[in-house]
Amino acid sequence: MADKTERTSGLAISGFIIGLLALLGSWIPIINNVSFFFAVIALILGIIGLKQIKKGKKVGQGLATATIIISILAGIIVIATQALFSNAIDEVDQSVTETINDFDGTNTDKLLESAVDVSLGEFSFDSGADAEYSYDDTTKLPITITNKSSERASFSVKVEAVDANGNRIADDTVYVSDLSAGQSQTEDAFKYVESDKLEAIKGATFKIVSVTR
Repeated sequence: MADKTERTSGLAISGFIIGLLALLGSWIPIINNVSFFFAVIALILGIIGLKQIKKGKKVGQGLATATIIISILAGIIVIATQALFSNAIDEVDQSVTETINDFDGTNTDKLLESAVDVSLGEFSFDSGADAEYSYDDTTKLPITITNKSSERASFSVKVEAVDANGNRIADDTVYVSDLSAGQSQTEDAFKYVESDKLEAIKGATFKIVSVTR
């Protein structure tokens, strides 16, 4: 008949089971928050089991040691997994923010530096414009857009005409679609200018307001 003192401690068994649950859930986001709590409990139970052994109680040293190892491993996996998912979320958030900034013009300077080249031509006009508007390319400002990135992209460029005092006279936007890497396309802005602004716009300075992708 086996000596009853040579039995496995209930604490060690409980700790081992809790440690296993912590290890199983340590890979799963959100759930692993609970797993970390389980790992701490399992670690405490495993340590208590070892202390009982030192006091002369044979409670299953191997099981208590395994409980400690499993609980520590589960805790490490929880921390590593949460760090991994946190970094992934940060990267997605940064990517979404960058996309929004590309779309709303916030990244204009960055796009002009790395993704697109915008060249403004000379404004021209035809004195045969009618009394209210100029039509049929009688006024135009050629804008050449070059895709400097390595991927196909579409761009929108907003340009304004300002007078000598920096006051805005008019603005216009041109679009180019699906440009290949290194490809250029020229579009005309200010093709329709109100007659009361025509004289002012002839001597205007043209500036890039925003670029979006």
